[in-house]
Amino acid sequence: MTPGSRWDSIPIGLQILLGFVVLCVLILTPVLLSWSLPGNVPASPAKTTVHVKILAINDFHGQLPPGQTLNKRPVGGAPVLASYIKSAMAPGNIDDTIIALPGDLVGASPPESGLLLDEPTMLYFNTWANQYCNIGPHPSNASCNIVATLGNHEFDKGVTELMRKIIGGDGSTNITHLVDPYPGTRIDYVCANVVWKANNTPILPPYTLRNLSGVSVAFIGVDTMNTPELEEAINVEGVTFLDEADSINRYTAEIQRQGVHAIVVLLHEGGSQTPYDGPTQANGTVTGRVAGIIPQLDSDVDVVLSGYTHAFTNAYLDNAGKKPVLVTQAYMYSKGFADIDLVIDKTSGDIVEKSARIVPAYADQPPGSSPDPAATAFLAADQKVVGPMKNQFIGVAALDITRTQNSAGEDALGDMVADGQRAAMKTEVGFDTSGNIRADLSVGNITWGDLYAVQPFANTVQSMTLTGEQIHRVLEQQWQEPLPLQNLVVSGFVYTWDAAKPAGSKVTSVTVQGVPLDPKEVYTVSIINYLSSGGDGYTTFIEGKNITNGPVDIDALVTYVGSLPQPVNVTVDGRIQRTN
Repeated sequence: MTPGSRWDSIPIGLQILLGFVVLCVLILTPVLLSWSLPGNVPASPAKTTVHVKILAINDFHGQLPPGQTLNKRPVGGAPVLASYIKSAMAPGNIDDTIIALPGDLVGASPPESGLLLDEPTMLYFNTWANQYCNIGPHPSNASCNIVATLGNHEFDKGVTELMRKIIGGDGSTNITHLVDPYPGTRIDYVCANVVWKANNTPILPPYTLRNLSGVSVAFIGVDTMNTPELEEAINVEGVTFLDEADSINRYTAEIQRQGVHAIVVLLHEGGSQTPYDGPTQANGTVTGRVAGIIPQLDSDVDVVLSGYTHAFTNAYLDNAGKKPVLVTQAYMYSKGFADIDLVIDKTSGDIVEKSARIVPAYADQPPGSSPDPAATAFLAADQKVVGPMKNQFIGVAALDITRTQNSAGEDALGDMVADGQRAAMKTEVGFDTSGNIRADLSVGNITWGDLYAVQPFANTVQSMTLTGEQIHRVLEQQWQEPLPLQNLVVSGFVYTWDAAKPAGSKVTSVTVQGVPLDPKEVYTVSIINYLSSGGDGYTTFIEGKNITNGPVDIDALVTYVGSLPQPVNVTVDGRIQRTN
């Protein structure tokens, strides 16, 4: 204070007392504020949820090389898909990520994988597994980041070969192994509905539990129960395929008893839906068997990652408890993946939010326009091994020869395949299915690898005898209920059908080399062993007699294409005709 101020008029003792009071206030103020305003410096609130991402790839079918298209754009192949998956797994706001494979990872594969018994595909996906994923027949680790189930094509070479792919070892194989001895897979395979006939126990663990940032999530695997109709009997010998919904519910109850209520199903069965971009939309219409399976599932089932039908699915379908189940499927052949986001409550363990996007793996935009270097190097090493056989020149295509069907259900490539098998067996008529044909031929040079991609199953071509009545009956089976997955492709005869007529009476005429089919006459027939065992529901073929084995389907096709006048010009010739 300046001289003469009011402070000077206060007695010195009182000045000392007031100064002491001011000093105490200055000292105590921060303490008093900390007592009265506890939120002023808050502690970090405990996080109450976990954000989990699932990246689901269905029906890969060994598609390591590029060459696929979607929406008229290049898509997929191992290097491009890896660039997308690694980008989706990049650090961010996600607490944990799981890679899920809902069946048909292998089988019906292009040469890069199929010629080496699909070991390259298993090795490729091994590179995505984290350090907690064991190789071979070891107990599952709750921190492993990759899980898969079986599809029907996993059984293409039988149960013993399936187990070798999983467990490892070279067995009795005579191929070149990219890694020798073949180590087995680091993928954690689960399957609840395929059991040994001998003791009715699952051939693989039915489910696995994952610890995802402190919460437990169950993954149950199931294959389509129709696999025996899709495989040769010898390939599924010794195993039984149980009802999908019953198997899921059985192990859901077991999982619930362990206090786990976040349940994801890998289901190799599916449907279809009109594709769209963006997150899951409500009120989506899904057709197919999956739409009948979901309503049977326990109310704790939250997510179903489907496959098998090679279609788009991204919808909510109600389970038995009328709770929405997120159902996804992302095309096939490495064309894309389902990017699923889950939010899980830490206290209850329940999934409280769920949504997905179906992401096409386009090669002409980032990240696909920068293919993954490691996958690129792996594919190059693989192609060096299979190249000498794959690149053999067979002929020249004058134009594209495709599986595109006309309104009668006929296509040029199917005609050529059926003709080649009939030529190999020197029969009067021939049958195959459109499902046995897996790739188109482009105009230009035709290599052995191109033809292998058309017919990658290694079915045996056979001859048999059928009566005219049996031939007529098998043609009618194309409209039986349930409808076969694939229609027939034919050679050596022409038939007409009328869509307006009832099932069982749709075929209105059949002529063999211009002569009407005689119901009592016996005809020689070329066929593949898959069909002769009643595959795809064509059970009339089981009645065939005098069965003789011929070449493998790819060898018959290679021989036939090489024998044709060059360049090869194949068009639809109207051997199947629709009359209305």
